[in-house]
Amino acid sequence: PYAGQEGAITLTAWGKQVTVDSADDRRVDQFLAQYVQGPQTPEPGAPCTGGLAKGPAAGQS
Repeated sequence: PYAGQEGAITLTAWGKQVTVDSADDRRVDQFLAQYVQGPQTPEPGAPCTGGLAKGPAAGQS
């Protein structure tokens, strides 16, 4: 987690976020069941490949 981050894990899907402290939190499975390729997905079935890594995870700030 980054300094100031609410929890260890933040799940994000097209305008929705849930922050939890553990992958064992029951909300992780609920979030995935609802939002993975859900009706809010702008391009259902499109792969998430070819993106550019930016920010601290890529060694940039």
